[in-house]
Amino acid sequence: MRIKITKSLVLNAQILETETIPEALFPEGEYLANLTPDGKIEVINTKKNKALFSFSQFREKVSQGDFIVMEA
Repeated sequence: MRIKITKSLVLNAQILETETIPEALFPEGEYLANLTPDGKIEVINTKKNKALFSFSQFREKVSQGDFIVMEA
């Protein structure tokens, strides 16, 4: 799916599937988002950098207006 981040956010992120970094900047714009096998939603910033959300966390970001689902 494609989402739009409506304002720049600093989010917890992962690099290369294994290393967690405390903060990564996700500037305002459109991003690819995927459902993972363990039921999380990953928002991909770069090839190596992504943020993971549970469904309820993702839904909260949508309801707050931080994320807009552009294409499912």
